[in-house]
Amino acid sequence: MREAYPRIHDLGAAVLTVGTAAGWQAAALMDASRGRAALPFPCVVDPDHNVYRTFGFGRVRWWQWLTPRLWRNYLRAFGRGSRQGKVTGDVGQLPGVAIVGRDRRVRYLYRARTVGDYPPVEALLEALDEGRP
Repeated sequence: MREAYPRIHDLGAAVLTVGTAAGWQAAALMDASRGRAALPFPCVVDPDHNVYRTFGFGRVRWWQWLTPRLWRNYLRAFGRGSRQGKVTGDVGQLPGVAIVGRDRRVRYLYRARTVGDYPPVEALLEALDEGRP
């Protein structure tokens, strides 16, 4: 999302990331002293999972913990440096992406099937472009 943010901004959209981790980790992701690595958009924490429940984002099933794909995705996230220090929050919470219009209607919804499952950025840009007035 960081790399696509200029195009998202050009489409008149804003980005808000929501996580279950500690507040200090969200602040670290936005810290300008990180230079280009800092997120150019807000990162907030939802420890009560309100946003996740609202959009119906699921949880890792017990059997998924036994799959190589889940562990590969976790290791890839660590390799990219997308974690801020120790693991906090809810490791069983699956991610998702929602695009909500100014009228508060959901324009696009993607519910992950496993950890690290995100839609292609191009799909998000296309959905944003379709929703422009």
